[in-house]
Amino acid sequence: MINGAELLILTLIIAVILDTVAGEPPDIIHPVVITGKIIAKVKPYFSKFKNKILSGCIFLLSVIIINTLPVIIIMYILYRPKNTIILIIFIIIYAYFLKSTFSINSMGKHIKKIMDSLENNDLKSARGYTAMVVRRPVNDMDAHGLASASIETIAEGFVDGYLTPLFFYAFFGLAGAIVTRIINTMDSNVAYRDTQNYELGRCTAMEDSIINFFGSRITPVIFRISAILLGYSNRKIMIINTTDSLNAGYSMGAMALVLNVVLEKDGEYIINSRGNQPEINDIRKAMNIYYLSSIIFLILFVIPVIAILFAIHLLSIF
Repeated sequence: MINGAELLILTLIIAVILDTVAGEPPDIIHPVVITGKIIAKVKPYFSKFKNKILSGCIFLLSVIIINTLPVIIIMYILYRPKNTIILIIFIIIYAYFLKSTFSINSMGKHIKKIMDSLENNDLKSARGYTAMVVRRPVNDMDAHGLASASIETIAEGFVDGYLTPLFFYAFFGLAGAIVTRIINTMDSNVAYRDTQNYELGRCTAMEDSIINFFGSRITPVIFRISAILLGYSNRKIMIINTTDSLNAGYSMGAMALVLNVVLEKDGEYIINSRGNQPEINDIRKAMNIYYLSSIIFLILFVIPVIAILFAIHLLSIF
């Protein structure tokens, strides 16, 4: 009979394969898209309260419960380890929900659209695709600026779109991965520094910073290993953060250093100012680092942690 660690690792591998081969499911059955719709629907209700900070915290907790509890109940009902057919169904559904918490395939597809547009000197299309993944004006960006924004998206996306969900999966299983994805989705929807969202989204922004704290600080090490294995760089990586963000600067700084490029957001930060202006080939290298880093993190962290925690659990029983 399959044990707990084997089950977690097996479903993880299936989820990664599912993401690589099939990509994202249709919006109508995509858990993250559904979460976004729920957020949009209930947001006006929580926005009415006078104490918006407290309301925002309750808002976040409510969305977590609404989206997580049904999945956990379904998984609990389906978990029948002695029934092979039901166990297979359980593994498939479990892997499907786990896959929805991270994304490798869609990052590559979206970045490829930007690269293809730049290669064809179609700045208008490149700006349009870039605008879908960054919170900044893109209308006046040149090719270097678009390349910088793309590389920043890849570096930051590795942490909140891949590493963090699987980090919490290693310790807390599917529930941990789902909760982190919900927090990240909430952060994208309500954690803005405008008058309408600032107080309402403060709790979400704080939680997003907390869950990404560890991942952002180990990412430079992973990026360095990947860059060396790919033959891009053998430079010593210093863990730096030259942005106002508590976490984002670490992954972006590491990517800027291994590629030796300058990454800049007008009026906010300049990372690795002595680096070269980023080009299309640097975007391609950043994506290759993203792909290899995804594998390295699984092999060096997620799978070992699952195995160790299960071994500790067995020892505690005996």
